[in-house]
Amino acid sequence: MSQMKPAFDAARHLDAMAPALGLTITEEQRPGVLQFLGVAYLMSEILHAAPFDDASFELAPVFRPGRTSDGEPA
Repeated sequence: MSQMKPAFDAARHLDAMAPALGLTITEEQRPGVLQFLGVAYLMSEILHAAPFDDASFELAPVFRPGRTSDGEPA
């Protein structure tokens, strides 16, 4: 039996995540933030639906600040 995916609730997500991230969203900002959270969710659905081969992923290089192996600043 397949489970139904719960609908994305932008307001609930905002209410949970803003304090966790230390963000203060004013009542003036809230409609715009909710709109863009909805857009971000729709974009994520497109990415999740795209077919891809797990074996094709390569790790990106990692930036490490500091000096290079020859002693020069990075």
